[in-house]
Amino acid sequence: MHSQHVKLSDDPELSAVCSALLLAFIENSRVLRYCSGGGDYTNTQNDFGDHQLEMDVQCELNVNTELKRTGFVSHTASEETPEMKPLSEGGKFIVTFDPLDGSSIIGTNFAVGTIVAIWKSDENLLIGKRGRDMVSACCCLYGSRTNVVFWNEKEQKIQEYTLFDGDKQGHWELTKDNIKIKPKGKLFSPGNTRCIVDHIPYREVVDYWIHNGYTLRYSGGMAPDICQIFLKEVGVFSCFGDAKNPSKLRYLYECAPLSFLIEKAEGKSFNGKHSVLDTEITGYQQKSEIIVGSADEIEFFKSIWKKHGLLKE
Repeated sequence: MHSQHVKLSDDPELSAVCSALLLAFIENSRVLRYCSGGGDYTNTQNDFGDHQLEMDVQCELNVNTELKRTGFVSHTASEETPEMKPLSEGGKFIVTFDPLDGSSIIGTNFAVGTIVAIWKSDENLLIGKRGRDMVSACCCLYGSRTNVVFWNEKEQKIQEYTLFDGDKQGHWELTKDNIKIKPKGKLFSPGNTRCIVDHIPYREVVDYWIHNGYTLRYSGGMAPDICQIFLKEVGVFSCFGDAKNPSKLRYLYECAPLSFLIEKAEGKSFNGKHSVLDTEITGYQQKSEIIVGSADEIEFFKSIWKKHGLLKE
């Protein structure tokens, strides 16, 4: 099953965009496989102040190149270039993405990923829209194997495809169909725990997980730590902060697409006020707090927020 034969939508233009992403992920996988020592830093920083790896830049280029070839994407924006970049005049879609999520842990040979959101193009270039306006999303992981969790808009379900790259072209095979996240599951991945010194509600939740037999599985990469929820079909990932240690996660490139995938798989998301998908887009460098995963676990988290007066009824 080559990338062009994986049909993820009845809309031929959206299907072409999805196929272009699968091709870009094959190229990214090869870039990562043949790098040495985790890659070299460039002399540049992105707009968030992060030092860029050469692989960050190359992975972004691969995605933009394949999307441009379709002619169906009007603009893209990425974590590396958080502004709307014109791609194809008259294109029906906008794509926002994190080309290499987890690049700070790549030197330790941990899994890293590419996170993507696909939106309908509009004259306001997403400003004023919400996460629920997304038409599709995916997350590709580059680890001991390369796999992608994709929303199949045609079949209305979350699926996992795995890359088999023994030939020169590479091809994707369906390896997990119709993923559904169970409402309860004792697995947790707590991000930004340095803030729990002063953030009492967040500390209370983390303490609850620790003292009630939950399994800690945290790599420091958002893409792998959330994708394990799909493959194990249970668990939560969280990242909250305070004034001293705020969350650094980006809404358009990380939080919105991963929350979209989680909710399509019957999980829930929460940002301290409401579902992550109910956030209004106000800019291309917008950040967000987040917890996503098993529905009952998210409801417990919300109950702690209510207890501390942080969530209005």
